[in-house]
Amino acid sequence: MLALDPNAVRLGAAQRGDVRPLEEILPLLRERGVRAVSANGVLGDPAGASAAEGERLLGRLVEGLTAAMDRFAERRRA
Repeated sequence: MLALDPNAVRLGAAQRGDVRPLEEILPLLRERGVRAVSANGVLGDPAGASAAEGERLLGRLVEGLTAAMDRFAERRRA
């Protein structure tokens, strides 16, 4: 959100959540949801987050989605 709409972010309200590796908590997340691993609903630690990091992460997501859509379109043409 810092990259998309920084005025919508209340950094003072940001709280640290469960910071264990995803591999460790994924079975419980799948079975019982986020509340089973994080009382405040946060996964990870927002400390140090920045708009630049958000832009980088969004860029990677867009690249991945674009590649997946290209593969999908190619299969539909075949």
